[in-house]
Amino acid sequence: MNKRAYIISLLLLTAVTLSAAPRYSTGRVTHWLGISLAGFEANPILGGNTSVKALAGGGGQAALLYEIHRGHFFFNIGVGADYTLTATALNSYADEFPRVDYTGEEVLYRYIYSSFREQQTQLRVVVPFQFGYRFGDWFYAAMGAAFRTEPLLNGFSSTTRMLAEGEYGRFIQPIRNTEAYGYWPEADYSGKGKVQSATHEMAVEVELGARIPLYYGVQMRVGAYLGYDIPLLQYGRRSDTPLVDYTAVDSNPTTWTQANLAENIRFNSMLDAHVINRNAQRIRAGIKLTFVFNVTQQKQPCMCTDD
Repeated sequence: MNKRAYIISLLLLTAVTLSAAPRYSTGRVTHWLGISLAGFEANPILGGNTSVKALAGGGGQAALLYEIHRGHFFFNIGVGADYTLTATALNSYADEFPRVDYTGEEVLYRYIYSSFREQQTQLRVVVPFQFGYRFGDWFYAAMGAAFRTEPLLNGFSSTTRMLAEGEYGRFIQPIRNTEAYGYWPEADYSGKGKVQSATHEMAVEVELGARIPLYYGVQMRVGAYLGYDIPLLQYGRRSDTPLVDYTAVDSNPTTWTQANLAENIRFNSMLDAHVINRNAQRIRAGIKLTFVFNVTQQKQPCMCTDD
């Protein structure tokens, strides 16, 4: 966390220094109101975990802005909504428990999962701020940060295939497809819930693009941007959270059924479970479209340029 905080501080300090440098700032201060719209591809960063894979996701963001221009520099701050859809995959996974079968013989009972897929969706309030500089009449570069609240809407859905097997000391291979012993054949299972570890986030963002004056008092910016999202709080119970919860499943070998298993099995999000060893960060890349409108009050007729 110290390294990430250092990077954020360095970027913001650079931006503040540039925006405050008077020897480069010319022209009067103008005030603008605007709206920004963004679409992006988003992927969770899973901390070097080799079993869980990030799949392609996406999302969008809309924000209302207040912006100040002076010379070639601009600064804005806003408030809006941010929606992300991310996805993760786990190709193979197993849980095992020591049990006895209905004859009383000891067995290592095992659930074998394959093609485990999960989607996470979150809607947050976002407060972005940004420093930028215009190069010539057409191009600009900007950097900034965004604070995102805990999700207003927060959920995940998961799907997988699973079979059950039993491993006996007297047999070379595990026993499968024997329903009388509770070794269920492969079938589809699914679940949904809330990502418990979702918390406030801080993002660092950079943007490069073109500035297009539409007519006096109205400008459009079209840019490519890259963002890095960092959770602000740790999830202390992560190491104790299983990916699959069997507490409501009947484990009595004389009464258990596959129907009971399908009805009572519960899934936790991969982002919460011990298969990931830290809060998942996120990287996003996309296109941002910004419209700003000059609302500066004119005290007298002005022949100045639209800066």
